[in-house]
Amino acid sequence: MTIKHVTLNSIVPAFSTIVNGVEIDGYVDGQPMQFVRTADNRLKPAIGTTVHTPYGVGTVARYWPATNRIVVAINQFDEDYAFVTADESDIYDAQETVARTARSMNVGVASDRETFTRLYKSEITGVLSKSNEQKMTATFPMFDDNEVVVTPPASFQPTDMVIARIIKDSRETPAERKARIRRERALATKLANSMLSMQADDADDAVPADVLAEMNEIYGD
Repeated sequence: MTIKHVTLNSIVPAFSTIVNGVEIDGYVDGQPMQFVRTADNRLKPAIGTTVHTPYGVGTVARYWPATNRIVVAINQFDEDYAFVTADESDIYDAQETVARTARSMNVGVASDRETFTRLYKSEITGVLSKSNEQKMTATFPMFDDNEVVVTPPASFQPTDMVIARIIKDSRETPAERKARIRRERALATKLANSMLSMQADDADDAVPADVLAEMNEIYGD
């Protein structure tokens, strides 16, 4: 299976088309493909794709593994956004809301890192090895103040990059087709000769020897 980042306008749509038992969404560069989707059946944008969120415009930074949602780094906050607390005692703008959410997310990330460290730290030094520390950082990244987890947008621009799964097309090449036809013809010839031989044997067995001899005497061989 090959994963590829493609722009939406590079895809030729296909409808009700099955390739190798898979219903494809279209073709890209002549290859059958299927969109990679998130848990809620939305297209999965590629890293770096610009997306619109309730908090403003940003780029996809990574994916949130727990929910298969996307982490977006907001670089242009929506000035009209406002979040009012339940008791109406505070109002937060988009930048403040994202920063507060990021700090809350980091509490959970820190807890995951603590668990990882407890499980994989050295019994001698009490700390993680360099490789395990890198693995922990990659698996449990901390949130920057402008990063937020959101559901992928319901629609994209034609030039937006999304993730596609290339479906292997097992159609024969001309050389493979010729070789298959030769094998099939050889097998058909062998089968036909075998059937003719069996029919000849059956015909001989069907006439008694004395009757056959008399017929040969009368009518000749």
